[in-house]
Amino acid sequence: MLDPTYWGVDVKYTLAGIEVELSGEVRQLEAPGNLLGKGYVAVVRTPDLLVAEVLVKDFGPENTLIKLTDFLSSPPPKYSHLDRNGSMTVQRLSNGDWVAPLRALRPGGKAWPTLNFISMSELDELLGESAEAWLIGLGFTVGTWESLNPAAKKFKQSLAISIPEEKFQLLTLPWALTRVVALMKQLGESKVVD
Repeated sequence: MLDPTYWGVDVKYTLAGIEVELSGEVRQLEAPGNLLGKGYVAVVRTPDLLVAEVLVKDFGPENTLIKLTDFLSSPPPKYSHLDRNGSMTVQRLSNGDWVAPLRALRPGGKAWPTLNFISMSELDELLGESAEAWLIGLGFTVGTWESLNPAAKKFKQSLAISIPEEKFQLLTLPWALTRVVALMKQLGESKVVD
């Protein structure tokens, strides 16, 4: 389990018109099968009145994800499925880096947005600036899922990010961009890319 001493204390980031607050709060979590872990709390606020709690759920190297866990205000309808299908699965490399594919919530095949391929130009459009420069400035490495995660089996050519373990909490920022901002700005129809 990670030592939470480096978890930021009330650090706020603004991206694409939303605020992501890394609250510094760490919770003990329990999953089925008596699996114990920690939840690192962030709060996302949007100008259209979404206030939501997001957790980096850390149950160890084989079971880590980022997920909206609670709407702290009544969500506008466009965000109503965010808690059900907006999780970001994180894997850990042998060097300690945390890696995740970048997929975005967008329309495609169902009555609600689902996670699908996103291009770097679409990320730029969502962010309003160079997404690659922004991610690198935060300490991320940007590449394809296959180049950053040699064990990748699906979505090999999808964009992906990795970050050193000591900065893992920053993964909530690209999570917010590809989930919350994508819904807020109504990212277009999905594209099939593997």
